[in-house]
Amino acid sequence: MAMAGKITRSAASSHNPLRCGGTPLPAELLLAAKLLALVIIFRLVWRGLPDPFLPFVPVLDYLRHGAFFRLGLKVAVLASSVALLFNFRVRTACLVIGSAFLLGILASRLFFENNIMFLGCFFFLLGLYESKTGSWFLRAQIVLLYFAAATNKLLDSGWRSGQFFNYWSSVQIHRAFYFQAASLLPGMTLPRAMSWITIAMEFSIALGFCFRRTRVWAVWLGLLLVLGMNFLTERTFGVFFYALPVSYLAFLGFPRDGIIALYDGDCGFCARTRRFFERFDFDKQFSWQAFQQADDLHGISQTDLRHRLYVIAAGKKHSGFAAFKILALYNPVTYFLLLLPLLPLQHWSANPRCWLAVSYLLFFSPLFAPLGEAVYAWIARNRHTLLSEVSCAMAATKNSSQLD
Repeated sequence: MAMAGKITRSAASSHNPLRCGGTPLPAELLLAAKLLALVIIFRLVWRGLPDPFLPFVPVLDYLRHGAFFRLGLKVAVLASSVALLFNFRVRTACLVIGSAFLLGILASRLFFENNIMFLGCFFFLLGLYESKTGSWFLRAQIVLLYFAAATNKLLDSGWRSGQFFNYWSSVQIHRAFYFQAASLLPGMTLPRAMSWITIAMEFSIALGFCFRRTRVWAVWLGLLLVLGMNFLTERTFGVFFYALPVSYLAFLGFPRDGIIALYDGDCGFCARTRRFFERFDFDKQFSWQAFQQADDLHGISQTDLRHRLYVIAAGKKHSGFAAFKILALYNPVTYFLLLLPLLPLQHWSANPRCWLAVSYLLFFSPLFAPLGEAVYAWIARNRHTLLSEVSCAMAATKNSSQLD
């Protein structure tokens, strides 16, 4: 499994829906498109596509008497979503999906919603993707969205005073602790604070996405804002709950040179771990190397490699629990597994969606890292005895020395 220079990834396309490499779209953008296609299908977004009614473009009003306009939009979106999932003409499929939603908005003022507009534009720009320009237009759309949202609130006196948030919370928020906290504070203190916190977070997200060094922090802020809205209201705000976090993939990206995982080749438990991750590495993104046979240890001592897994991604070294997070975050399968439990329609009074989302955020956040490292350390210390049927060269050597 030794590598010479960069990892060469297969350029051949595959119809495996869990594979995101080998197409005209970069892996992270195709992954984003597939996740949103699943949202469109399973959240029944496609069913809302309209007949012409009070159109923005008057000529479309002449199509209101036929049943083919709405049916055509639905068929186009569903067929293109399936084609996208199976890696068939992915840019064309994105362009069709985006065009269908934008045409639906032009045909009906009642269909227009900010989240639908964002979804249509995102797919349309995915369809126009060119390697020369990269993800610039997609990123600009997200920055513009947050900057415009923050500016709109800042210029609204109702938002600045907290009056809007105070009324909105009485209708939308379903958490008793919010109203208990508001009652303990004088006047409009909490609604005004929530208003300004929201404005500050949206401006910070827009600014953070503009610079490479602050993008990760912008992602965390964006996730906190989306999750906070869902936690307080138990609403998804159309598809914003799904579309915004998924769109952040345009700023992150997968390492183009692949990822190296250095493990202890004499440990049976480690070998089984390697086989488990390789089974779901459909894009061959990871190169697993036993450090005993590796040509390059990347400056890591053999003592450290014997006790901890190391992953080298984008020139950075990660070990232990952090290495396992890298293995998960750079595998598209992880994102499908995280998304699917969040898709079912649920009533606000019995909604595990927000708690699932909270658990996801905590698991990958720095807050969970100490506990994750403790669990990893325990497993590492006991890896030679956890699976009795797995042979381990180190354990065998230890036993033979005791017999001598």
